[in-house]
Amino acid sequence: MYWDQMPVFFIHSRSAAFCATGSKAPQLLWPVLLLVSLLGGSPTVFAAAYTLPENGDSVVGAVTSLRLVHEDTLAAVAQKYGIGFQELIDANPDVDPWLPGEGTVIKMPTQYILPDAPRSGLVINIAEYRLYFYPPDSNRVITYPVGIGRTDFPTPLIETRVTGRIENPSWTPTAAAREEHAAAGDILPPVVPAGPDNPLGNLAIQLAEPGYFIHGTNKPFGVGQMVSHGCIRLYDPHIATLAEMIPNGFPVYIVNQPFKVGWRGDRLYVESHRDLYSDDAFSDEEKAQMLELVESAAQRNLATVDRQLVEVVLQGPTGVPVSL
Repeated sequence: MYWDQMPVFFIHSRSAAFCATGSKAPQLLWPVLLLVSLLGGSPTVFAAAYTLPENGDSVVGAVTSLRLVHEDTLAAVAQKYGIGFQELIDANPDVDPWLPGEGTVIKMPTQYILPDAPRSGLVINIAEYRLYFYPPDSNRVITYPVGIGRTDFPTPLIETRVTGRIENPSWTPTAAAREEHAAAGDILPPVVPAGPDNPLGNLAIQLAEPGYFIHGTNKPFGVGQMVSHGCIRLYDPHIATLAEMIPNGFPVYIVNQPFKVGWRGDRLYVESHRDLYSDDAFSDEEKAQMLELVESAAQRNLATVDRQLVEVVLQGPTGVPVSL
């Protein structure tokens, strides 16, 4: 067990201070984080911070488990522990998400292969409904679940930057959004003011890409699902924490990597997700490309690859890293 990679959980608190242990202390003030134990307290929404791996490794965290009580649903667990609803379902395909049952033990997908992207700024991997935040002057990565654009309004794959923050934002729905709501009997005004009916929540991070934001939500259930018109949605405590820690000009990379490969020590891991903006199943050509990616990574340590196990991972994506 990599005890230094067990998740450090925290929630938003404007009066708390963050103490970075086991790594270089950040040069910026972290006035918004309160460390809490996974086993103690009753926070509303967790998030997790991990020490960045060394020597070119790219696996962080550890898969944990949770025993449910009678009233638990996977949706409620996802919100409490800062995990996306869909990724919790994918990690537990044999569990009824709405009636899991008293005493059911579920897998908590709190281990990740870092995306193949710069380890700086914000990296959002569409395929796993997840944002990775690399704080400046720190040896940590903090990760949050996100909601993304629907198939008819896909989140763009872009490199952009943060340009500002908007508290209590109003929402100017597009023509397509107004038509969609009208078809459901909900007539939207030209501008939806801040409040409980505003899908942007209480805070929005503005991006240089016109019309796109990273924002909160008035419907937490949508975090970890394809629900938006292209924007990135976070739980409200997460967006509040994130917005206070990132400066204007902070880089943002939005990628789509349904298949990831990474080393931890002498073990090679693969992690597979659905390609959300294409067919659910990987084509033979895509599988061949992924096998090539695994074999290329294996050459780093002159390792051999269990190709049959890779095939199994590709056939049933769970979002949980699997050791080869």
